[in-house]
Amino acid sequence: MKAFLLKPLTLLLAVLLTGSSTFANGRRDDKPGRQEVKAYYRANVLPVVRQQRQKFDAQLSADDQAQLATYRTQLNQLRQRGKVLRETLKPAAGATSRPEPTETQKQQLQQLHSESREIMVKVGLLAKKYEAQLRQLNQEMQPQKEKWTADLKAIAAKYATPEQAEKRHAGGHHRGAGELGHFFRPARFLLLDPNAPEPKAAATSQGDLSVFPNPAGASNQLEYSVKKAGPVTIEILDGRGNTLRPVLQNEPQDKGPHTLTTNLADLPSGTYYYKITTRSGTETKRFVKQ
Repeated sequence: MKAFLLKPLTLLLAVLLTGSSTFANGRRDDKPGRQEVKAYYRANVLPVVRQQRQKFDAQLSADDQAQLATYRTQLNQLRQRGKVLRETLKPAAGATSRPEPTETQKQQLQQLHSESREIMVKVGLLAKKYEAQLRQLNQEMQPQKEKWTADLKAIAAKYATPEQAEKRHAGGHHRGAGELGHFFRPARFLLLDPNAPEPKAAATSQGDLSVFPNPAGASNQLEYSVKKAGPVTIEILDGRGNTLRPVLQNEPQDKGPHTLTTNLADLPSGTYYYKITTRSGTETKRFVKQ
């Protein structure tokens, strides 16, 4: 009973309800390649999905916008209750297994599960009202989704054990790529807060990445730090996360701070991203071209 209840609680509360960072942060980080997957989501997937969600918000009625805000608040409250409850189910120091939940705790888990499912059903019904609009937005992202899937599979291949590689070769499924399917479920898409601040880069990324001036004119300057000497690739992405052109391509660089001036004269006004990839991982930085 305990395992059965904790699993849906994790899926519905820990994954669905943590906002736009869900897709990058909802899994364990100690697995090989997980940090790179998180960085990829943050640099390529989230900007596009956030932009589409903002675009969709203009198509919602004021009443439906208010109702979604209420659902987010209710689900966040459930998440907080679940977090407190999970603390009581943690194993004691030196223990190798979780304590068996009491009858009261089981009832609380069931209640959380029931309340969260009820809200998700309501969100799903709301999504049906906008089925055509959601389908159109999803179709607009199809080319990017195909690229994301291929890129995530390539990342997985870098870290796969021989057994995992054999399984995928035989038609197995890579979780990182498979998460994209969950990413675009209508209810989850609606629950994204279009006005939420952009998630900050993880502390384990490159760090010390800055751009100035920002907004930029015909050029700007990128300052970054290389933590492990080796090849460095810097690319400019558009607002949807598509690569426009490389600024550096696998250029060997020493450990330490670096400065690079970029010619932006050919770019029309709009929002863009720098994406820097080194041996330590990937980081992005948004900038505006005037």
